Amino acid sequence: MNGDGKVDAKDASAILVAYAKASTGEDDGLTDAQRAAGDVNGDGKVDAKDASAVLAYYALVSTATGDIPTLLEFARPKVS
Repeated sequence: MNGDGKVDAKDASAILVAYAKASTGEDDGLTDAQRAAGDVNGDGKVDAKDASAVLAYYALVSTATGDIPTLLEFARPKVS
């Protein structure tokens, strides 16, 4: 989301700032690339659900060993 190549709390914070702006009728301030990166669950919105997924993924990556899924694999709904 912020372009530093890491998925962390800074990304979640940026998502929440954009969501707060959009929720109050302001422009969210995101570029198309940031909007695409911020919509981690693929529902077409950048919102608190995306920020929550980013924080959960950050916690996973910070503590897990072995095979770690990508953020999109982790956050997008599984199709069965």
